Amino acid sequence: MASSLALAACGAPELEEAASPQDTVVVQQAGALETEELVADRRIIVYLTGSQSLYAVQDGKATLVAKRSGAPSVSPDGREVVYAKLPDSWNVGDAVTRTELHVYNVKNGKDDKLTSGHDDLDPSWTPDGKRILFQSNKRSGLASFWSVKHNGKDLDQVTNANCTKANDPAFVPTPASSTGVQWAPNDRRIIVYFTSQTSDSEVRVMSFNQDLGVASAYSLGKGTSPRWTERGTVTFTRKVNGRDVQVEVSVQ
Repeated sequence: MASSLALAACGAPELEEAASPQDTVVVQQAGALETEELVADRRIIVYLTGSQSLYAVQDGKATLVAKRSGAPSVSPDGREVVYAKLPDSWNVGDAVTRTELHVYNVKNGKDDKLTSGHDDLDPSWTPDGKRILFQSNKRSGLASFWSVKHNGKDLDQVTNANCTKANDPAFVPTPASSTGVQWAPNDRRIIVYFTSQTSDSEVRVMSFNQDLGVASAYSLGKGTSPRWTERGTVTFTRKVNGRDVQVEVSVQ
């Protein structure tokens, strides 16, 4: 699950900051979260350091993409990276009040701004590479999912467009801060995530139609740390009588 940034703690810098695998927080390739072990086999194209600096690696050379960034998401074709850029003055532990989405082309180094003026966070490419799913609180006043094309066009509110408050029956919660979503490995139109870091967290499932409209959104019950399996089921942790229990659920 892509970890983005600590919301409450989303000239060239010193290169030693970029050189150490121990500093790596997130590594992504071809739209799927990989692990730090990929440092050794040269498949990394972007990584995020502990100080939230985003680097791209091309021909063995690390290039600073953003001084302060949330977790990157790599397009399915591996050519572009979307990330939430924070102000350069932001430091780990500061409150996050403004972020904008950017797309970085790994081959030519071009960086294009997609959105601005809000708190757009936790971007994730759709598996077909046509749109980017992200979250925002400020755009509508309610924490919601939004989507946009990779060129910044066709911005659309995906959830909660008809809600006025968080306790509306139709309200769809967003993921816990900085945890993001996971796309299903088999049916590429389903995401899973959890809603908070507390004992009240729910594991949520959302499926989309071909236009990234919400087809269904529901809870699998209390739990945290959901993971897709190769069988297309979801496993997650639930607290039962003070003990952590692993739950596996089939998702349609």
